[in-house]
Amino acid sequence: MVGVLIRMKLAVQRNSMTGQRTAQMIVGGAVGLALAGAVLLLAGHHYAIESLRFDLLGAALAVWTVGWLLGPALFGGGDETLRPEHFALHALSPCALTAGLASAAFVGITPVVTLVAFTGLVVVAAGSGPGAIAVGVLAVALQLVFTVLSSRLVTAVLGQVMRSRPGAALAAFVSAAVLAALHSGWVLEPLVRAALNTGFPSPFATWVHALPSGWGLTAVEAAGRGDWPAALAALAGLAVLGIGCLCGWAVLTQRRLTTCRANGRPVGATTDRWARGPVTAVVARELRTYSRDLQRFHFVCFALGYALVFCLLPLIVGASVFLPWTGLLFALWMSAISANLYGEDGTELWGKIMIPGAARHDVRGRQLGWLLVTTPPTVILTVGPVAASGRHEQWPWLAALVPALLGGGAGVSVLVSVLRPVPLTDPHRRSGNLLDNGTDFTQVLLMLILTAATAAPAFFAVRLGPSWAGPVVGAVTGAALAWLLGRITATRLQSTAPELLHHFRTGTRPARKGREAATTGLRGPDVSLPPLRRPDLGLQRLGLDLAPTTQRLYVIVSLTLCWVPLVAQGVVPAIMLSTGEVNRSWFLALHLPDGLRWPTIIAMMGLGLVLLSTGLVTGLYYLVKSRRVRA
Repeated sequence: MVGVLIRMKLAVQRNSMTGQRTAQMIVGGAVGLALAGAVLLLAGHHYAIESLRFDLLGAALAVWTVGWLLGPALFGGGDETLRPEHFALHALSPCALTAGLASAAFVGITPVVTLVAFTGLVVVAAGSGPGAIAVGVLAVALQLVFTVLSSRLVTAVLGQVMRSRPGAALAAFVSAAVLAALHSGWVLEPLVRAALNTGFPSPFATWVHALPSGWGLTAVEAAGRGDWPAALAALAGLAVLGIGCLCGWAVLTQRRLTTCRANGRPVGATTDRWARGPVTAVVARELRTYSRDLQRFHFVCFALGYALVFCLLPLIVGASVFLPWTGLLFALWMSAISANLYGEDGTELWGKIMIPGAARHDVRGRQLGWLLVTTPPTVILTVGPVAASGRHEQWPWLAALVPALLGGGAGVSVLVSVLRPVPLTDPHRRSGNLLDNGTDFTQVLLMLILTAATAAPAFFAVRLGPSWAGPVVGAVTGAALAWLLGRITATRLQSTAPELLHHFRTGTRPARKGREAATTGLRGPDVSLPPLRRPDLGLQRLGLDLAPTTQRLYVIVSLTLCWVPLVAQGVVPAIMLSTGEVNRSWFLALHLPDGLRWPTIIAMMGLGLVLLSTGLVTGLYYLVKSRRVRA
């Protein structure tokens, strides 16, 4: 079975290697090899304090392992080229099936890149003799086996845990904490710089070696000083953990093949007596959906966790500059994760086609429901941190930006849901494993940019106008954008509902001349719906299969890197200069003279917008071209 499944995976990868997948593999492999090269440099560099090399390498290996463990939860379920369900009808024991799937898990670019990074253990052992080198080679193999198998085990555990609301919340907070720590980890730069001069505290080194990700390093270090029992014990521990991960994965694989639904508990009946009109009925439905639907609930917990971790982490170094902006960050992420409201509901759109005027009521109800869910936490996360930190000078900014972002988010979320939906499996057909429903990060990135842009008038009103202008402009623009974008969305939904339904049913959009065919059979409740084809998420939806390789690479690279000049080198230093708390860190503008700071920030934001706009325009061009070819 091992050889069969490995050949099967290679065949699937070879036959599905489209131009866009090739471009993604090249970019991902190049980035991974660059990071692996950085790990090797850490392992080969000689420091004034010898223990620094082991501590830094141990920290790098720990971060790499955490990426394997939590990466699938962040980016959509991990490698599912071969799924256990494909072999459910074969007479295979769970152990045999798991052994085959585990062997196939080592086939791919990511394990190869990880093997290169873990070779740093051999580099560290190179100066300690042939015995230490042999231990290093064995440690690399065992560390790789443990990392890959533990990743599959954690992914399987999360798939089971996320079938309940507590599990979905826990997974969301863990994922949000990791992502927010990566985005705001620069605040720890002073601590790292001091540690490079004086060495890390002893508890840090103890934890680095105590974690399983550091057991290979512990074995190499013990072999270098001649402590062979400790080296063998560390290697044996890695081997035992690898076997334990394989056995645990086998148990969860069997459970996955025999468990179909997420939660069999009945939902108690509720009476919404206040929902007497069509709009309030939609509002009541949305409020119930946010509390009952695991995916919506998971997204809300993710937005809350990200905002809290991102803004509280700088307190470690005594910086409270981001604390007043916790509510704004929560509202921004709530808008981003609400960009696929209609795609999440799936073919339920059929009911709106059959009811005249339902589109307008549905859009307004969704907007009100989103505001009722988002506004109270936003206000609490704004007032509370400001009162706790005493940063009352930020009130003019908050009074202007909060209503602007709330109104803009209510309008942009429904508009993008109709203009660029991602078809998912219908809610009643989902397995309950949230990792099966991938995330379109292009859509999330687009929502973050568009929602932040809706607050631009309020930002400039505070920056350039009198004190009363900011709150007035923020309230007016928020209300106007919510009303205007909602009206545009309702009109668009009313005119393109059949095409959207066809898109949700098949994963493809019909040509305009095929609208009559798309509505054929939608005359009554006995309509026959074909099985929903699982769509390709991400940039493949932009029609890049028809684009040349250079354009394909440009779209991927530009949409991936545009946030660096736009947000990291533009928005963040602009906030620091506006609030007066400057931490130069890696921000280019803050290292320049005062007269060049704002021009540099504006130039960086312009560069980010250029990358974003050109990447989107190039992708949309080939999207239109691909639709014309298919039509």
